[in-house]
Parts: sequence; structure tokens; C-alpha cells
Amino acid sequence: MKKLISLILAVTLLCAAIPVFAEETPAHVLVVYFSHAGENYNVGVIEEGNTAKMGKIIAEQMGADIFELVPTVPYPDDYDSCLDVATEEQRTDARPEYEGEIDAWEQYDTVFIGYPIWWGEIPNIVYTFMEAYDFAGKTVIPFNTHEGSGQAHSQRDIERLLTGATVLKGLAVRGRKAQNDAEGTKADVADWLKSIGLAQ
Repeated sequence: MKKLISLILAVTLLCAAIPVFAEETPAHVLVVYFSHAGENYNVGVIEEGNTAKMGKIIAEQMGADIFELVPTVPYPDDYDSCLDVATEEQRTDARPEYEGEIDAWEQYDTVFIGYPIWWGEIPNIVYTFMEAYDFAGKTVIPFNTHEGSGQAHSQRDIERLLTGATVLKGLAVRGRKAQNDAEGTKADVADWLKSIGLAQ
């Protein structure tokens, strides 16, 4: 009888412990990106931005949480009008606001940061995000879409700004490929993650 009671007690304690453990297991990887739909250079008018597509592939392969930087004041859909706004932001070193905030930032030890290259630069809204959070001790991995400029100098800019973080080598994919070739982009992402030691 004592053995039976002890067994029931042990099973009860084990079952009680399982949900507590699950609740305390955090997600450690986060993908943050800014992307622009509407008219894009060399791609046309699109419903989902090139960088958004790339970011979702990374999040899927890493099992990561995801956060999109959605501007409080949307950028124009029209390419030329968006160009005017973005270049003025670059000229004035503006910090455009975005909607929402990241919950439990401290739980993430690895953060992917994604953006299109806009006229040779990281869009200013991405600086708004990077300056809003403490990256000390975190691993940061940039990724971007472009139409010929590769990473431009964005890798170096992020390394200079986030001095308390370990910044790994980023990945640049042409926007046209990210938009139209999901399988090719998935293969590029998988190879890149292996090369920086985040996948096997």
C-alpha cells in the first residue's frame, strides 16, 4: 500500500512539474525586419515586400519569433514618392516611428535584423529600432534585400552602432529573387545559416 501511495505521489508531482517547465522555456531567437510593399525597383508592384519574404524564411528555418517594423506613418506605395520621403529622412537623419514594441526583449539572445538597401543606406526606421533597445551581450545577424548594391556598407554601420553585441556576417539577396524564387531563397538562407554556425 505504501508503495502504491508513493507511486501515485511521484506521478502527480511529475505531471504538475511539466506545465511549469513549458511556461519557463523562452524563445531565444527573434527576427526583426522592415519591408516595403507597393512599387519596388526592378520588381514592380507587390503585395508583400521582398525583405518580408526573406525574413519569414529565416524565421521558419530558425524556429524564431518575428516582429515587423510597421511605420506609424506609412511610406508611399509609389516608387518615386517613396524615394522622396526616404532621401529626406536620410538628409535630416530622421527617426521614423513604428507601431508596437517587442515584449520580453531580454529573453532573446539572438536577433536577426532585416531591411532593404534604400539608395545605399539602411532605412532610417531601422535605426529607430536599433537605438531603442539594449543589444549588449546579444548576437546580431543582419540580412537585406537589394537590386545590385549587396550589403552596401550596412554590415559595418550595424557593427559600429551596436558595439555591445556580437555581429555575425549578414546575407544579401536580390529583391527580385526573394520575391519570385522562394526555393532559391530558402537554399541561400540555409547555406548562410550553416556558414555562420547557426544550422547544421
